[in-house]
Amino acid sequence: MTGARAAGGVLLAVGVICLVATLGVGDDWSPSGPRLAPAVTSILLIGLALVQIIRPGEDVVLEPVHWPAPLLLVALLVGYALVLSTLGYALATTIFFWLAAWLLGSDRPGRDVVVAVVLSVVTSYAFSHWLNVQLPTGPWGV
Repeated sequence: MTGARAAGGVLLAVGVICLVATLGVGDDWSPSGPRLAPAVTSILLIGLALVQIIRPGEDVVLEPVHWPAPLLLVALLVGYALVLSTLGYALATTIFFWLAAWLLGSDRPGRDVVVAVVLSVVTSYAFSHWLNVQLPTGPWGV
């Protein structure tokens, strides 16, 4: 439990540092301003760190890491970054989510494809229409 409390202390320190840094950025608290999202995230991190310090839970026995899966996920992430502008956000993200689910051991590829398409299209729509941030569209304009 000491290790969990120590980790909570480190997270608390990071949360406080992030909150102090956020408060020094501009004066705008609007939803699209540079302050609100980092401040909310910092406050949530501080809250979670306090919960970890107060109720650390049980010690976990770690088993050896099976390295092929994390290494393949890193390779998949690098590949995603390389094809993002070529394929566009929606298609590249769909392929990334689907392959990541497969690498992590999912046995329902049909469901994974549906979830990947919905997540990537909704995220793309949210960024372009609600946040006015244009993501790469690729050759298909999607």
